[in-house]
Amino acid sequence: MDFWRSFSFMLGQRNWIKKVAIGGLLLLVPIVGWLFVAGYGVKLVRDVAGGTEELPEWAEWGDLLTQGLFVFVAGLIYGIPGAIVARMGDPGAILSSLWGIAATVVFPAAVIRFALKADLGAFFDFNEILGFIRENLSDYVIVVLLVIVANTLAGLGMVLLVVGVVFTFFWASLVGAHLCGTLAARAGLPTRI
Repeated sequence: MDFWRSFSFMLGQRNWIKKVAIGGLLLLVPIVGWLFVAGYGVKLVRDVAGGTEELPEWAEWGDLLTQGLFVFVAGLIYGIPGAIVARMGDPGAILSSLWGIAATVVFPAAVIRFALKADLGAFFDFNEILGFIRENLSDYVIVVLLVIVANTLAGLGMVLLVVGVVFTFFWASLVGAHLCGTLAARAGLPTRI
């Protein structure tokens, strides 16, 4: 599996600058823009899992918004236990941090399941999610670490004035989606399960 391809697959594609510019500008629009970007990421995971590496067109806006809303809602639900235990003082802060790490590790697998199933319940099918992680553990660990690396590198957008950060964070979201889609394809998951 060529993990590093995910960092540059978008470069040189037809209209890639326009697609990245749209994604970056959408990140400047709180909540709604973020939902569109999350939906775009879901579409990219699905496309890459199906063997297509081309950046999707910015089209079917209603579907992008819906898919992004599902990701947002699932992310909030994943965060609830951590928020609850954080209110328990110092021990709660430690438990909350541990929960945050666990959620960060599990969430990419949940997004893969959701992208391929297109059902909100896929985020919470923990038997399937943990089974997928277990069956693909070495590749999965690398994917999670590389997603963290991409997001860390995206922070360098601050160097390009504050506006540059939206484009680097959109790039990081593309890297993460491509990594997840590649892992799904390598694991032999069908594009619709």
